[in-house]
Amino acid sequence: MPTTIVTFNLCNLGAEASPARLARLGAIIADELGGPAILAVQEISAASPAAPGQPVPATAVYQALGAAIRAAGGPDYTFCEIPPRDGQDGGLAGANIRVGLLFDPQRVEFPARGQSGPEDDTGIRLDGGRPRLTRNPGRIAATHPAFAGEPSHHWAPSRKALAAEFTIAGQRLFLIVCHFKSMRALTRREEDYAKKQRHAQAEIVHQFAADLLACDPAAAVVLLGDLNDVLGSKTLKLLKGELFHNLLEDLPRSQSYTRRHGHQPQTLDHILISAALRPGATVRIPHVNSDARPGGPEAVSDHDPVLATLPALTGA
Repeated sequence: MPTTIVTFNLCNLGAEASPARLARLGAIIADELGGPAILAVQEISAASPAAPGQPVPATAVYQALGAAIRAAGGPDYTFCEIPPRDGQDGGLAGANIRVGLLFDPQRVEFPARGQSGPEDDTGIRLDGGRPRLTRNPGRIAATHPAFAGEPSHHWAPSRKALAAEFTIAGQRLFLIVCHFKSMRALTRREEDYAKKQRHAQAEIVHQFAADLLACDPAAAVVLLGDLNDVLGSKTLKLLKGELFHNLLEDLPRSQSYTRRHGHQPQTLDHILISAALRPGATVRIPHVNSDARPGGPEAVSDHDPVLATLPALTGA
């Protein structure tokens, strides 16, 4: 059957989340999304530890979310992440938000490789003539100013991109999960600084993905996450280049939004795929949060999930 992959910003989901919120998230993932093979998440939160500057794992959050998904009839997911150092990845103060992955080990294989810390980057190595990651999972350019912050550019520390390698029916799949610098700004100048930081982040991620395709033009590569920019923006153009297709471009504009800002629809969450994954690929956005209405199910995030179905990857 085709492989399904989802990106979903969970809006500062922490261990203190209410049972009702967790149950609703579990139902969305199990029912609305059909229990995807791989779920890329953003804004998983963990409170600052007693010892400042230490890595902050979010194991309890993934366990609680996994239990809610199982309770709703969904898969028994395994999770992976690289915990950030306290206060080094931006977002809500003290929340230490990060990106992560949940995957169904019954449908995909995850060849864990190496022990990556917050500043450890993954690389690319040829194995039997095909690329593989030197660390799996691994961060990309974790100490580059575009991600680590740079005062001279007025760039703040931001979420680091996470690369992961899976195997599905003998085929390697590379995912790069992103949560680019936020659009939030108090002045036009701050907005311009943030925009330039997103552009730099997009260039870095694109180059890493392009290096995978230089090793193997038929490689299956997916770039996804909350990119904090819209269709047609310079950020998306830099990330896409000539090598990737943004699945959201296949939807009518009236359906392609993933959140609302001041009641106006925005498209901030995206899934881009390499040429090998294009045949038959489709995308769907259940507007479970942005179109929440009084009296109906409560919104549990300020973003909608995005679901890609990839027939080119046929798992068990």
